[in-house]
Amino acid sequence: MVTYGLWYFKPQNGSYEAFSSAGTPSQLEDRGFTYVVALHSSAKDENGNLLYGNIPYSGYSYNDGYRDGASLGRWVDSILRGIDYLVVIPVLIDESKVRGVRGVQYWKGWVDGVYNNTSGYQVGFYWYLEYPWQVSDGIVYEEDIQEISDYIKNKWQQFIWIPYVHDKLNLDNTNIKLLAEYFTFVFVQPHYYQRWKEYYNGTLKGSPSDYPYLKNGIDALVEILNWIWSIPNGYIEMEVDGDINLYPELINKACDYLEAQRRATGFIWSQRAYYYNANISNINEVRDQCPEW
Repeated sequence: MVTYGLWYFKPQNGSYEAFSSAGTPSQLEDRGFTYVVALHSSAKDENGNLLYGNIPYSGYSYNDGYRDGASLGRWVDSILRGIDYLVVIPVLIDESKVRGVRGVQYWKGWVDGVYNNTSGYQVGFYWYLEYPWQVSDGIVYEEDIQEISDYIKNKWQQFIWIPYVHDKLNLDNTNIKLLAEYFTFVFVQPHYYQRWKEYYNGTLKGSPSDYPYLKNGIDALVEILNWIWSIPNGYIEMEVDGDINLYPELINKACDYLEAQRRATGFIWSQRAYYYNANISNINEVRDQCPEW
């Protein structure tokens, strides 16, 4: 079994800060994670201003990428040394998503900057852009993803991607299957837990009958998992957050991910990624109800 825990940090004013609740290497190992993925989180204030989230960006060149990657690599390694980990590749220039991408030469520099300034615990990279139409919509080029993938894999490093889908999406209209071959694993996030959260907290737009997850329950999730399973290196992202404390029914929805895997294939998948919203107590609460989660 190979499991990946998403370990978030806060970039702010050119430096980085860990979430104390995200877990130490020993705590993450105790919860069964084989690897952790160091990636950045973002947050805005009530006026929409970014509080944190932009990874420092020096420019488009290889040297700029190297400098920025080395800075993050040294910081991450000082905290996560002790468990094998992967490091984010920041695709976009900033979290506003309106200023374009950093580019292949920058990404190569970033990869080398991280790789050359970390210990042997650093074993791979994570493609940060979750958007499942990133090639179709012209955000990045397929050949650029292929080039950076080859660059990473030639170092015997992993390269993973976690795109999102949801219950109203035409899955075959996405770029997920197109791009899957360039990644070691593709962990698809089904949005099932989040859809039910929208329903419970009243932020759902339209009628519940418009949403297959709400209308058909776990059966709709099984359909999406069958599609994911048709991807040779496709697996699932398990999902939970702190809203289980506000809406206890959500723990059942997190547990549904286990039953859906069994219905789709007859077993719980051996490769899984875990989103737990930077708080390991959320993992504990779900596993109190479904220990195999």
